Amino acid sequence: MVGSTRSRRAIARLRELGWGRVFCEKPTPYPGEPWALDNGAFAAWKNGKPFDADRFAARAWNAAGLAPVFGVLPDIVGGGVESLALSLAWLPRLPPIAWYLAVQDGMTTAMVEPLLDHVAGLFLGGTTEFKGTAPIWAHMAHTAGKRFHYARVSTEIHIRRAIDCGADSIDSTQPLWSKRHWIKFERDVFDNLTQEVLFR
Repeated sequence: MVGSTRSRRAIARLRELGWGRVFCEKPTPYPGEPWALDNGAFAAWKNGKPFDADRFAARAWNAAGLAPVFGVLPDIVGGGVESLALSLAWLPRLPPIAWYLAVQDGMTTAMVEPLLDHVAGLFLGGTTEFKGTAPIWAHMAHTAGKRFHYARVSTEIHIRRAIDCGADSIDSTQPLWSKRHWIKFERDVFDNLTQEVLFR
């Protein structure tokens, strides 16, 4: 998945590839698009703004009828136990779509494993260093019959790591920076997928 571009050329290419987008604001998926609803907490944190809970709740209910592949429960960047408690507290307020729990710095497998029955999958957030724990979370999710999303895949190394740990999906905004970035991202994804098949 890529970011929420409105470029007709980019959307046409996404349709050819069968790829989708991650939307923070009003989703506008093409027919059959495999898209996801982000909660916007990371963007708010990065911009030094508070998370708008009421706005997210409204967006979630409006988006439910557009069949997202998954949504990301509200979280606290680097919030550990507090983030887990917040995410679970949101579940009764949200429509019945496939909600993923964001895991990030400060969380342990002992904290998260008992909560897997309440969610459809895990969403790997956190710092670059925390991304190194991806295989642990992927294994936990898949063992429990859940899905695993590797977020913010910004380099070929992260693409390789995501594929190696068996991530079910990834996202990146880098393809939207320029045509060169898009071409490189496509090539890196397909080259690494090909290597995975050959080694398997």
